[in-house]
Amino acid sequence: MAGGHADPSQLDPDAIEWDAVVIGTGVGGATLGYELARRGRRVLFVEKGRYLQKDPEAEQGELGELSVDPDERLRRGWWPHPISGRTDVEGRAPGTGWAPVRHLLDDGEADFFAPLGCGTGGSSVLYGATLERFHPRDFRPRENFPEVAETTLPEAWPVGWNTFAPLYEEVERLYEVHGTPDPLSDGEAPLPEPPPMNEQDRSIHALFEQNGLHPYRSHIGCAFKPGCDGCGGRLCVRACKGDSGRVCLVPAVETHGATLLSGCEVTRLVADRTAVREVHGRWQGRDVRLRAKVVVLAAGALMSPVLLMNSKSEAWPEGVANGSGWVGRNLMLHAGDMVAIRPKGRAEGGGFTKTISINDFYFAGGRKLGNFQSLGVRVDTGAVFSHVRTTLDKGPAWLRRIVPSIVARLIARVGAIFFRNAVVFSAILEDLPYLHNRVMPDASQPSGIRYEYTYPDELMERNTLFRRSLIRALGRRRVTVLSRPVNLNFGHVCGTCRFGDDPRTSVLDSTNRAHEVENLYVVDASFFPSSGGVNPSLTIAANALRVARIIDGRLGDAGANAGAEEV
Repeated sequence: MAGGHADPSQLDPDAIEWDAVVIGTGVGGATLGYELARRGRRVLFVEKGRYLQKDPEAEQGELGELSVDPDERLRRGWWPHPISGRTDVEGRAPGTGWAPVRHLLDDGEADFFAPLGCGTGGSSVLYGATLERFHPRDFRPRENFPEVAETTLPEAWPVGWNTFAPLYEEVERLYEVHGTPDPLSDGEAPLPEPPPMNEQDRSIHALFEQNGLHPYRSHIGCAFKPGCDGCGGRLCVRACKGDSGRVCLVPAVETHGATLLSGCEVTRLVADRTAVREVHGRWQGRDVRLRAKVVVLAAGALMSPVLLMNSKSEAWPEGVANGSGWVGRNLMLHAGDMVAIRPKGRAEGGGFTKTISINDFYFAGGRKLGNFQSLGVRVDTGAVFSHVRTTLDKGPAWLRRIVPSIVARLIARVGAIFFRNAVVFSAILEDLPYLHNRVMPDASQPSGIRYEYTYPDELMERNTLFRRSLIRALGRRRVTVLSRPVNLNFGHVCGTCRFGDDPRTSVLDSTNRAHEVENLYVVDASFFPSSGGVNPSLTIAANALRVARIIDGRLGDAGANAGAEEV
């Protein structure tokens, strides 16, 4: 079967009508493209970044704390440009936890590097590989928030738990998910056991149990090769972490005949009233015009809607597939505190540290909250300094003026001593969709996007309830909240091209096809009508597998098993 990552001088992607052009190679795009290629479809992956898993120039170390150089960021798999936007939270930028805020104006304007990937595997190259299932009630979101009238939450997802459950099992095997059953969940399929915890994590696990909580081993997509430490925030050096580049894209290209066009930036979709006719982009310094029976958009919940809105025409004055006006709206960001938990006594750490989760507060005090999981961050001077700097950069200007860098480093040294025996956890609180929270094009910005987000009072109330519940369970002496009052997680962006049954209040139908465009699908986290209370990646992958099979069926027998044309 021909195809693959061909010599650029010999590749003419314009000359082929592909079965599917997949824009973006994160968890959604790579999983879908892998399944289509495995079924014999002619698949072209289009990726803005590098072919990281096979590029000898790709850099695998940590990204420098203050690195703003676009080329360095691309070599390490990070999105090259800051994103800009505005929240209504005075003097506070969206918390990222991973990357520096470049500038924050006192009127709520922010210009910062979000924890977003760019390259084969997308953000999964950088993630901690936590792959948790949604709770069955997450597929009926309105019943979890009956008191919130303003949200656009639907009564239910158009596709429910019974459809997703077997798909979860499949992608757990595909992404090599290890973990132990959640004691508070029924009927989970058994997973392979992860390696034993270190002494420090065993102490935290015991502390939770002694206080009536129900800890379990986090569900992590990882092969756990010798020496594995999780590779959070960077390209895995051992081909161990379950990123979608390693798990799906590489075998799709090398085994199943898919073709990859890396370093190609898609600029617009050309569509008439019924279908996308061409995908326009820049590659190797020239314009390309790609044609396909099916176009799959998987550039992420920030970039995918912006591409649609940038594709205006006489047929689509507000952008392709935007007849409802809902493209880019209903932006959701999980709220996530960073919390240090101190065990009793001293204990040794080291090794893989992203090990423990609890769901005791997923539903608590009559409210829907979310998951609580160890972050996999070692508490040392460098980590504390990074956190202090990020906190200062997100704060008001007067605070940055009175706390210079030398003072921040002193704080970091003291903090590292104080927290040397602590384990850092992260809360994941469900964010709700609102029409006014949105992303939109902005040609004046290097990233080409801008967001607007109003922090809802009900989320602030639930965030406060989560903190109080945790302190009540473990005791104030054991719990230190490291975050500011609001910490929005731009690594979990979702909801900006939601699916649903009503074309007036959704962008996609129940098969993730645009209501108004017969050959356009969106399979990144944009499709979420609600955000749930866990990491979104497993649900993205499960849905992508479902949609790939729908597309394969709609393509029919013509061209199946033909493979990619020799190029």
